[in-house]
Amino acid sequence: MGLNELEKTVLSLDEYPLDQWNPKLCEGVEFRIDSDANWFYNNSKIERLSMVQLFSKLVKWEKGQYFAVTPVEKIPIKVEKEVFAIIDYKQESGDYFFQTNTEEWVKLSQDNELTVEMVNHQPYPKIKLKEHLYGLLSRNVFYKVIAESKQDGMSMYLESDGKCFYLN
Repeated sequence: MGLNELEKTVLSLDEYPLDQWNPKLCEGVEFRIDSDANWFYNNSKIERLSMVQLFSKLVKWEKGQYFAVTPVEKIPIKVEKEVFAIIDYKQESGDYFFQTNTEEWVKLSQDNELTVEMVNHQPYPKIKLKEHLYGLLSRNVFYKVIAESKQDGMSMYLESDGKCFYLN
């Protein structure tokens, strides 16, 4: 199935009940998401934001791997870092909101936690968007967040939705 046919199939749906879909694996087709959360279909970059937005809603985590799932097929997704990138943020009424590369906003909260791990001796800040789906904060966003963070002794944190999210 080509990219245009896949788009038509998915656009015809009202909702995406991914947990109910268990189609067979589609062989010879591949999605890839690079370290900057750019999407590729069979090694061709998907340039249309609307297509990336659409396919990002079809990502399913299954047995340690990501797939793009429709009612009729399941395509493996190779993810270099995370499915989404966090490209901007804002603070409103004391809470923080982060924007993904698909132009969706998510409130920093207990369900959408910010964690910072160390990977290769570098901070790896990410926000949980859904089960097994994260957005990696761009370096620019992370440095801005650090600059306006609060301090508790030697620890830096953001406060949002009544909870503290530590940055170190």
